[in-house]
Amino acid sequence: MKNRIMLVGDTHGNPRWTRTVINQASELGVDLLIQLGDFGYWPRFHDGRDYLHAVEKALAGRDLSMWFLDGNHEDHVRLRSCDTPPGRVAITDHIGYLPRGTRWQWGQTRWLALGGAVSVDQSWRTPGHDWFAEETITTDQQEAIIAAGPADVVIAHDAPWGVPFLVQQFRQDLSPESRGSWPAAALIEADAYQQRLRTILEAVQPQTWFHAHYHVAYQDTLPAICGDVKVIGLDCDGGSPRASTLLVDATGTEISW
Repeated sequence: MKNRIMLVGDTHGNPRWTRTVINQASELGVDLLIQLGDFGYWPRFHDGRDYLHAVEKALAGRDLSMWFLDGNHEDHVRLRSCDTPPGRVAITDHIGYLPRGTRWQWGQTRWLALGGAVSVDQSWRTPGHDWFAEETITTDQQEAIIAAGPADVVIAHDAPWGVPFLVQQFRQDLSPESRGSWPAAALIEADAYQQRLRTILEAVQPQTWFHAHYHVAYQDTLPAICGDVKVIGLDCDGGSPRASTLLVDATGTEISW
C-alpha cells in the first residue's frame, strides 16, 4: 500500500520543473507520484519524446514511479484515451497512464481516475495535431464509470460543476458571452463537461475530489446530493511546490511535508 503519495498539477511537458518535483518527492520519502493531467504526452513531437526520456531518467534515478491522467492537452490519438479500457498502462518502466475509469483500492479506500477536459483554446489549435476531439470523457465511459459503483477519492483533470471557488474565480454564474476572452462556444462546452462530471460525482459519491486544469491552488467544499465533497485544485508547472503539489496518504487525507 502507498502511504505517501504526491499529487502533481499540470506539468505541460516541462522537464526542468518535473525533475524538480521528482527530486522533492524523493527527499520527502514519497512512495508514488500521481500527475493530474496535462502531463505533456506528445510522443509524435521531438520535444515530447525528450520530455518522456527526461522524466523516466529522473524517476529511475530516484527509484520512483509516476502515474498520470490525460488532460485536455495531450496527444489523445496516440494515448487512445477514448478506447483504452480501465487499468494502468505502462508508458515507460517508471511512467504509467491511468485511463478514464481506472479504479484501485488502498486499504479500505476506493480510488477512481477521471482524465479529460475541454480545451477552451481549441479554436487556436489544429485538429489532429495539437487538439483532439477525444479530449473528453465519452457517454459510454460515463455510463461505465457510474455502473462500476461508488468511490471514496476521485483524481481528475477537471472539476465538477458548481464548486463555489471556481464559480466566483471564473465567473461561472455569468453568461459565457460575458466571461472574458475565451470563445463563448468553448465556454458552453466546458460548462457542459463540468456538468457531466457533476453527474458522475453524484453517482459515485466521493468524499474528496482532486483536480488540476485551472492553474490555481485552492480547497473548497461542494454541497452535493450525496453530501459535502471536499474539492482540491492544484497549480501548474512554474508555481510554488506547495501550490502545485499535494502530499496525501492512502485515504486521500493531506499530510504535512
